[in-house]
Amino acid sequence: MNPSAHIIDSLVRQEARYWKVPGLSMTVTQKGREPVFFNFGIRNKEQESVTEDTVFCIASCTKAMTSSVIAMMVTAGVLSYDEPVSSYLPGFSLADKEAQEKTTLGDILCHRTGLGAHDGLWPQRESLGSFIKRFAYLQPSGPFRQKAQYSNIMYALAGRIAEVRSGKPFAALMKEYLFDPLKMYSTTCSAEALAAEKNHAMPFQVIDGNLTELPIWNVDTVAPAASVNTTARDMAKWLDFLTRGGVAPSGKQLIAPEIFKEMITKHISFEDFLPAGDFHAADGYAFGWQTGFYRGLPILKHTGKIEGYSSLQAFLPEEGIGVALLMNLHSPSIAIFHTLLYTVLDEVLALPPIDWSHRFHGQTPPAASEYTDCYINLFAERYPDAVPRKAAAGPWTEGLAGVYVHPAYGALTLYDSENGLRMKFRDLDLSVTAYWGNLFRVEGLKEDILTYSMPLSVIWGADGKPKAAALPLEPAVSDIIFWKK
Repeated sequence: MNPSAHIIDSLVRQEARYWKVPGLSMTVTQKGREPVFFNFGIRNKEQESVTEDTVFCIASCTKAMTSSVIAMMVTAGVLSYDEPVSSYLPGFSLADKEAQEKTTLGDILCHRTGLGAHDGLWPQRESLGSFIKRFAYLQPSGPFRQKAQYSNIMYALAGRIAEVRSGKPFAALMKEYLFDPLKMYSTTCSAEALAAEKNHAMPFQVIDGNLTELPIWNVDTVAPAASVNTTARDMAKWLDFLTRGGVAPSGKQLIAPEIFKEMITKHISFEDFLPAGDFHAADGYAFGWQTGFYRGLPILKHTGKIEGYSSLQAFLPEEGIGVALLMNLHSPSIAIFHTLLYTVLDEVLALPPIDWSHRFHGQTPPAASEYTDCYINLFAERYPDAVPRKAAAGPWTEGLAGVYVHPAYGALTLYDSENGLRMKFRDLDLSVTAYWGNLFRVEGLKEDILTYSMPLSVIWGADGKPKAAALPLEPAVSDIIFWKK
């Protein structure tokens, strides 16, 4: 280990202890050199150690891998970035007819279709082919090709197009096109495969102040957006592939140079999650990558987070440097990841050092709020003066029990229990609290990386009976209305 590696290893341990991270695995690659690995902590509550062969879910870092497979298919002439989706999927439908007719893979891969996140739509226990039929009933939240709106569900659509053109299910497609050629033999893309790995990290989240091991969440519905499971050792192979411009270990050019360039070129402005200035915010989105500059050098990066896992991948195409970090803690992640990423880049590039640790945090222990940044009390934000009803049931809940349906979001069920009203939605079973003013609060509703305390309102008919229930499942559009069956 060279002197720089000692500095980085010490910083990994310092930052992981500061943020109370269960386990972290990091790799640093340079074109033409052997990768370096740094590991810290435990992968489960049995205190088993994290190594560079421990498998983590990398969540949205999956998007760049999906994009690379599509780039390979574009290279082979099987797909085109510019062909309308409807030419690959006859009968495909969106609420915005202009987007329906004109949306291409290029639009999908840089998030400019006009369709917002709609993350309340998943997970669903159905195939990609069935899932994308729901999109016809989703309201767009921006003009087509005018605004970047990050969308996991549209990446599911990209994966479905690749399935149809290849004749293979998504997991098999990823293995054939990417994992096997890059010799990423510990990499998979399903929740079942993650759970089956002997050396996998379990996900953790701080809940009510306590570090809590979580069950693995099945997000296979949006597999092309968030399902890849991998190790730091395999991530080193992935980064090497990227810094070599799409060349496999065999020497074969899997992505043509002009296609690779298009894949990593900014196609739309995209606001970063970091502030501008010292934190070197990204400026746009390419195909599966955020684009930007680090101290004047072009950098591609992407983060991932899902139910107890966080990840970051970045590479400097002109310098041939790559960094990947995998962690089994839900939140926080931005500070530790960018402290380590930027320090690594400064060391490897021999740039004047910056105390990134100090820039991202002080010496005092992290506040409790740092660990709850993914909990959103939307009910309190909308109705700060709402008053709960003292009784769990009464005239205000009579007749509410039943099934309510939305053509895209599916069914939610309100039912009476010994402890009051509850709601079943997707894979969730949630408590419902009645408030004055025809308001109800649903606690613990999960959407992607966020957990909500969410308002539910009831629409009553002239006959005094409930006709529908409304939930603000997509913040960029009006509340989603479920009609009672």
